[in-house]
Amino acid sequence: MFLIIPVEANGTLGFGSLAFLPHAARVLPVLFFGGRAIPAIYFSELVASNYIGELEFSTSYGALISSTAILISWGAFKLLDVDLKSKRVLRNTDWKHVTLFILVSALVNGIGNGAYYIYQYEVFDPLISMRFVVGDIVGATIVILSLMFLTGFIKVPEIKDD
Repeated sequence: MFLIIPVEANGTLGFGSLAFLPHAARVLPVLFFGGRAIPAIYFSELVASNYIGELEFSTSYGALISSTAILISWGAFKLLDVDLKSKRVLRNTDWKHVTLFILVSALVNGIGNGAYYIYQYEVFDPLISMRFVVGDIVGATIVILSLMFLTGFIKVPEIKDD
C-alpha cells in the first residue's frame, strides 16, 4: 500500500511515506467523474482508516483531512473555471491540469495534516507536511504512470461506419 522509510527522528514519528499510492485513489475518481466522486472518497477513507490496516497509524481525522483536501482542491479548480472532467484533459497530450490537481491536492493535504499534528500531538515539525506532500505526489505519479504503461498494451478495435 505504501513504502515506509526511516528519517531523522526516533520511534514511529521518524517514519514517513515515500510513496503513498492511495492518493491516486483520491485524485483519479475526481478527474474522471468530477464532484460526484467526493462522497464515495469520504466513505472509502473512513472505512479504510477504521477497518483496514493497523489502527495505530491511521485516524479518522487524518482521513477526513485527506478527503477534504480533495474537496478544497476540486472547489478551487471549479472556482477558477478549470475543466478537469472533459475528455480533452485526460488525453495523453494534455496532462497539465492532472499534474496541477495532484500538486495542489497534495499541498493542501500536507498543510492540513501538518496542522492536525500540531493541534493533536503538539508536534511542530515542517517535515511532517513535506512527507505528506512528497509521498502523495510520488505515489499518485507512480500509479498514473503504471496505469498508462498497463493500458498501453490494451488495443481497442475501432468501429468503422460504412
